[in-house]
Amino acid sequence: MQLALPLLVTDERHDPVSPRPRCGEGGCIFVRHRWARRYILRVLDDGTLRVTLPLRGSKREAEAFVERSTSWIAHQRERLAQPVSPQSLSDEGGREPVSPESSAFAARGSGETSSFRRAKSELPQQLLALARAHDITVTGVSVRNQRSRWGACSARGSITLNWRLILVPDFVREYVMIHELMHRRELNHSSRFWRHVAAACPGHEAARRWLRTEGQRLFRGGELC
Repeated sequence: MQLALPLLVTDERHDPVSPRPRCGEGGCIFVRHRWARRYILRVLDDGTLRVTLPLRGSKREAEAFVERSTSWIAHQRERLAQPVSPQSLSDEGGREPVSPESSAFAARGSGETSSFRRAKSELPQQLLALARAHDITVTGVSVRNQRSRWGACSARGSITLNWRLILVPDFVREYVMIHELMHRRELNHSSRFWRHVAAACPGHEAARRWLRTEGQRLFRGGELC
């Protein structure tokens, strides 16, 4: 998960002095990114706090944001420290593992599983929260039993999510949602599009690897568009 703050463009020479941020165990790194539109905090897998600044952002404002977010940072690090069973696809929030019932949902056609119902309830809220954090407007969100895609974004701004995203780890789900949201800025897979993704989701490469390997257990295919 990540935390974002709107860009406040200021002159570094006249910024009010803020205390050096208490990054805690793991420390923190500050990275300016030309495609970032927000100050973004993200706790990496090793516990390091990555602070992304827009190109014209203020270092002192970013440090103050870190200082105000110490509780959120500590919570994210606690979640990373929780042991995860290698036999499960559960995420850190306690999602249920992939089961024969859920993976065979499409083939049986015998009605909605509990996972599918939860997906319809939770996934749209999560996507809309990310859209607000990145100042992106979507015209609609739907959850479907797609046979070959994890998600899709239409030219009109409507986003479709595969219900199986409720079964994947948090960082993978977030990447898929950000991937589709960035299509609201670039409706293609150009290098410009991938720069938007990298700025908003520093862990996107790890998430893509997960989809290519572990994700195949949920269904064959699994593309993004």
